[in-house]
Amino acid sequence: MAAAVDTAVSTTATVDGVEEVTEWVTVDTRQLYTRLFRAAAQPPVATLTIVHGLGEHIDRYDAMARTFARNGIQVLGFDQRGWGKTGRKCGRLGDNEGLDTVCADIALMSKRVAIDGVPHFLYGHSMGGMNVLNYALAHNADGHVRGAIASSPALLPGRPLLPSRFVVAMLHAVARVAPSIQKNTGITVDMLTSNKTEIDRFNAAIENLSHCTLGTLSNVLRGGADVIKNAPRFKTPIYLVHSTGDKATDCEGSRQFFAALPDDLDKEYNEIESEYHELHFEEDIGPDLIDTYKQWILNRLA
Repeated sequence: MAAAVDTAVSTTATVDGVEEVTEWVTVDTRQLYTRLFRAAAQPPVATLTIVHGLGEHIDRYDAMARTFARNGIQVLGFDQRGWGKTGRKCGRLGDNEGLDTVCADIALMSKRVAIDGVPHFLYGHSMGGMNVLNYALAHNADGHVRGAIASSPALLPGRPLLPSRFVVAMLHAVARVAPSIQKNTGITVDMLTSNKTEIDRFNAAIENLSHCTLGTLSNVLRGGADVIKNAPRFKTPIYLVHSTGDKATDCEGSRQFFAALPDDLDKEYNEIESEYHELHFEEDIGPDLIDTYKQWILNRLA
């Protein structure tokens, strides 16, 4: 795994008792945009890495991260390769550079936020949820991740987006020889949330993308299928959340994964009646859901 070197670009501010550090981290030839949130007046009781979803960026998780930080959970989030400010800096928009690279970046960011003797957790949404589950399967044999939260994980495409098996096979074949070809994801803003303020914010941000490379799309489809297939050997405590009517990712993927998990695993699946993909932005669901995430982490410190 390549060593990371901090650039000189770093800013710190304290907002409502939460210290926020924005920093660029150099990994090989890539510069990754990161955000750290920690309580200004108390030591952390837990640490957390946030992994965002397809087409979005980490600044969308500010409010969630501040809630965690105010409750003693130190948070580090980052724009993944191909997305947000990281993608615009390196010029490879929509390209995750492969699941092995994604796992290496999650490992690196987790090491940056982790504190010796303090339990560490992962949170991922959508593609990030799949990435978190994949990371836990492949890289948590030593138990350094105390638990993982996966929100609307991209284990199966949403039904309006689901291609035929023939199309999927063709996509994988083309992605092997021309992975950098761009394709529209088919995910529209009306699938995400009913929160009009958040919709306006999403539409106004140049960091949000409606496309990705065929290589990334192939990675996500293969990664989701592999996570479901390998659920019986999953050993990391897990909290899953999915909406019943999610059109971007199908809750059937979460159902299949959860059903195949070991019987003795610390696991919970919360299926919520909603048609939206980003439940944490729903005004009647989000605040309580984020509080549930916070409490799930705090209940697993011992």
